[in-house]
Amino acid sequence: MYPSLRILIVEDELLIAEDLKEILVEVGYTEIFKARNYAQALEAFDSKSIDIVLLDINLNDAKSGIELGLLISQRYHIPFIYITSYSDAGTIASVKQTKPSAFLLKPYNKAHLLASIEIAFFNYSTNLNAADKPTADKTNEENELIINGQLLVKDSYRYVKVPLDDILWFASDKNYIEINTQHKKYLLRASLKKLQTLLPADKFVKCNKQHIVNIKQVDSFNNNSIEIKGQQIAISRTEQLEVLKKIKM
Repeated sequence: MYPSLRILIVEDELLIAEDLKEILVEVGYTEIFKARNYAQALEAFDSKSIDIVLLDINLNDAKSGIELGLLISQRYHIPFIYITSYSDAGTIASVKQTKPSAFLLKPYNKAHLLASIEIAFFNYSTNLNAADKPTADKTNEENELIINGQLLVKDSYRYVKVPLDDILWFASDKNYIEINTQHKKYLLRASLKKLQTLLPADKFVKCNKQHIVNIKQVDSFNNNSIEIKGQQIAISRTEQLEVLKKIKM
């Protein structure tokens, strides 16, 4: 089983922090950390590999959530979600420069929280600032996001980190891509053409209109097909030279 996201909750109200954690645990997240203020959050960043932050704007501390959001944007470069009771123009204006990935408005529920996480990754992967469109609906197409050699994919209600080296091949099926790994299959709503632009060219190659394969996972090949873990994948004429060149290299 691949690891889920490592989530940091920065919230000074203990009941809210615990409620957020309970929802995340319920859907399968296991790496959840809590901080009550700016200083504790910095300690978490220094000791944990945090993937996403749920950040209260008002921390009742010398430094606010907005100041922490600015630091996350400038130093840590990971998506973060503001938790707030306010969505007025003044609040939006004050947080705009920190480039949040999403907003979670209080009072929230399970659906709101999970939707905010999904929106956050979409905005982060497309370099959108949630402060520009804080009430934007979910996109119909899930963006792929590759961080530190890992592909973030949805497994039921949670995101997991799949190392690119573990992926055997990608297979396109209309509006979805099937991700075949050594341990499990996942579905991603995206186009194969778009995915190809994000994958490292020295590790993956397109074999035909429906398949991209991990070069290092190829067990055998000839001019017309390759084999990975007993699976035969055809090489189209248009891709033949490039495929054979990369495999031989």
